Amino acid sequence: MKKINELFDVEEDFKIVSIHSDSRYVGKDSIFFCVDGLSVDGHKYIEDAVFQGAKCIVYSKPLAFKHRHVLYIKVDNVLDELNRVADLFYDHPSYKMTMIGVTGSSGKTAVALMIKEVLSHYLKMGYIGTNNIEYADVVEQCPYTTPETIFLQRHLNDMIKKDVKGVTLEVSSHGLALKRVDSVHFDIAIFTNVYEEHLDFHGTMENLMASKAKLFSLVDEKGYAILNTDEVRFFNLVKDTLHCHLLTYGIEHKADVMARNIQLFIDHSEFDLQIHDEIRHISVPVLGRFNISNVLAVITSLLALEMPMSQVIESIGYIQGVDGRMELLKHSQPFHVIVDYCQHAKSYEKVFEFARSIKTSGRIIAVFGAPGKKNYNKREKIGKLANQYCDQVILTAEDNRDEDIHDICLEIQEYIETPVSVIIEDRRIAIEQAIEIANRGDIILILGKGHEQFMASSIGNEPYPGDKYVALEAINKIFEGEDEYELQQVY
Repeated sequence: MKKINELFDVEEDFKIVSIHSDSRYVGKDSIFFCVDGLSVDGHKYIEDAVFQGAKCIVYSKPLAFKHRHVLYIKVDNVLDELNRVADLFYDHPSYKMTMIGVTGSSGKTAVALMIKEVLSHYLKMGYIGTNNIEYADVVEQCPYTTPETIFLQRHLNDMIKKDVKGVTLEVSSHGLALKRVDSVHFDIAIFTNVYEEHLDFHGTMENLMASKAKLFSLVDEKGYAILNTDEVRFFNLVKDTLHCHLLTYGIEHKADVMARNIQLFIDHSEFDLQIHDEIRHISVPVLGRFNISNVLAVITSLLALEMPMSQVIESIGYIQGVDGRMELLKHSQPFHVIVDYCQHAKSYEKVFEFARSIKTSGRIIAVFGAPGKKNYNKREKIGKLANQYCDQVILTAEDNRDEDIHDICLEIQEYIETPVSVIIEDRRIAIEQAIEIANRGDIILILGKGHEQFMASSIGNEPYPGDKYVALEAINKIFEGEDEYELQQVY
């Protein structure tokens, strides 16, 4: 709780119990910020907020009517004031913890969760991002990859109360452009990569990169920027604008932390880790060359935290794969099943390349679809990639929203000529079919949903068990009771 004159330069001194930018959650003795957003203008909901108990309205547009018992504060930019006040209302929580922000088109979740997992062996850590909000005894679904300002500051404040010492936060280009982290103090900012994505929102690649680059302006001179030298365009854009320390990682281009002599396997990766002039051979339970880059980002963050080399090497042993991110399912059958979130066409290409590189026999069987009302160009791209790399494709539902599932699949199928491709609209049946037809040495790729346990439809998010659980249940159902010798004969 704060007094209003602690938050604004006003004479009034009444108490403020809560702050809001969504009128549905306004309560007694609260402030309502009239944010003019992408689809909703908060100024239209002032009367609702007042009716529900708001004592202060922060606005920027002319108002036709003002209630006498309500304080109205006009500002130039409501969103800027929201950031300032939220940080102040929750007592500057990000300044009291080590804040590690991770941005990039892909790899944010993997890097953020791997860092959280590693550092949890040394101190109490929290995580906010695509997979969840996790800290202390709290596991909560996150509404966005990077949540809006009040939600974020409230949870950071709760972390302080629960004695959390460090937080890894996924920072999306949307979150940066919409000023969701403008009031967050970052100690370390990490960049993974940049692909053509969300151009319907950003307009151009230049705008997209500028949005991601904004994260590094939120790090003070004592902090660290961690950049991927293999992403040459972004590295050149950012490196000369930094006002903090710089550490780099890479595979193809010279960096402080590098991976050499990479060997990829179906269940792990090995490489020579070079940190400055020191080289160590390491093995990590992650799949794919792109995940090695993510591991390098994690290791570089440990250097930024000034860990001694012996502890860095020890910490590498704590690195684990991430739920739904190139996750190899554990089962006893003589074929492999990999589940991956795979949100971008470039991600599909990398997953397919990995499967092709480690396949010694058998087929690549892919199960995927495409989201409705979103990134229509992706359908052609992933169709062409499946045509290039796969032996069999099962097209199915994937967050169709209010588009017809069959129509989405037909758009993808148009570009699949060589592999056998079929459409099975029910995702559970599609996965079961892939398991049913699997032979020895086959690699089944279940792509697009990853960790998610919902399906976005025209009526909202509908419950869905998750790709991993559907696949394991199918393996159990199809092969349960089979004699191991009989299975070997079949395959």
